[in-house]
Amino acid sequence: MKSPHINHAVAIATVAGNSIKEVSDGWSKVDQVVHMSGSLTTDVRQSIEKEEPSLRYWSTERTPHNPAEEGFTCDEYKVALSFPKT
Repeated sequence: MKSPHINHAVAIATVAGNSIKEVSDGWSKVDQVVHMSGSLTTDVRQSIEKEEPSLRYWSTERTPHNPAEEGFTCDEYKVALSFPKT
């Protein structure tokens, strides 16, 4: 992955039992998106916010074309981390 901050956030999520579903490139607003398999738990969110304060949290609701998601963006490296919202 292209961001050390996102790499650390992924490590926090995987230690808590989550896993990477896929990594995609070529998005319009970011260079890379890391998609996680499981949802973002409160504990993982709080750990990421505490340990990686440079990451920006975001959340989107479901649309007819896209599922609901939440995650973090590293604006410095233009990499996002996405978790499905249930």
